Amino acid sequence: MRGVKEGVLTQVFGGPVAKVLDQSVYVGGMEQTIPMLAESTGLSFKTAQKAVLKLNKLGLVKQSRRIGNTQTYRFDVRNDLHELIDWAERLKISRLRR
Repeated sequence: MRGVKEGVLTQVFGGPVAKVLDQSVYVGGMEQTIPMLAESTGLSFKTAQKAVLKLNKLGLVKQSRRIGNTQTYRFDVRNDLHELIDWAERLKISRLRR
């Protein structure tokens, strides 16, 4: 998808899980659905779904309410991964200075 901006976790680690985590950092505590994540990250529905399932197993995302037939998810990445995000941001900055 054109126009999808890579966040710091995607730049450092790459992969669909990092893309979903970056998106969750960007939107904060807002509930998101798999279709929303797929569109905002440029991932396919199935890939976004697999990433959310992995993050759910790690306890980094929780199922929230249902809207019709669609499940929403809530991320608390800033609280759960703040040290990793800070480290990745410092690493990115140090790479840019080289």
